[in-house]
Amino acid sequence: MNLSELAFSCFCYSRLTTNYDGSYLLFLQATQPSIDLNKSDHRRALLKWLNQWGCRQFAIDYHDHASQKLLQWHNEFGDRMPLVNKNIWELTDEDYKFIHTAYNSLVNCIASLRHRNGTEIRVSFGPTGAAKILFAIRPNAFAPWDAPIRHSFQYDGSADSYVCFLKKVNQELQQIKPTCEANGFSLTELPTRLYRKSSVPKLIDEYYYSKRLSKEYLSINRQDYLKLLASGDMISIKEEL
Repeated sequence: MNLSELAFSCFCYSRLTTNYDGSYLLFLQATQPSIDLNKSDHRRALLKWLNQWGCRQFAIDYHDHASQKLLQWHNEFGDRMPLVNKNIWELTDEDYKFIHTAYNSLVNCIASLRHRNGTEIRVSFGPTGAAKILFAIRPNAFAPWDAPIRHSFQYDGSADSYVCFLKKVNQELQQIKPTCEANGFSLTELPTRLYRKSSVPKLIDEYYYSKRLSKEYLSINRQDYLKLLASGDMISIKEEL
């Protein structure tokens, strides 16, 4: 991945009709200045956003149940989370050990119950739900993922694989860091430079997401993207050779 590819991918993501951006911005507004899982309204906002981002395990009828599980998890792990402003490239080995434990606990929390053929099925937060919750709590340090991303990189959803994924995201960022600096800005400025109201790790998620968009969709958006570049309304990136 290079910076130009990332910029185009984020542009394509921003034009999706699924309104992922809109629901995320509403979540940020509901939990400003930052999410506090001690607050019941923040937990409700988080669960609503998770539903809007495709996490159906958090059934609406069980939101109160899931909210209590979130609070219990937060009471055990919240005080040991990385600092709010800590970036993914600043995570230490000790941070990764904590993330492994916290993720493993979160992924196994019960989100809801389903009944099928007279049998009660306990539905867990799961790998996607756990990663998106961690991202919501610390967007500068954690990246979300979903089943297609895990499948493409052959991750099994375990705590080990999530830690590997975070390290991969950091490697992607380190790869484009020299180009950012050659263009006169730092990694922390990258979302602003790409006209995205995202965190830096989230940009890499948008890049991975764009990989499964149709060729037709990408072709149409590339034409619009090139027009914006030509008009000066989009950042022009000089790639390192």
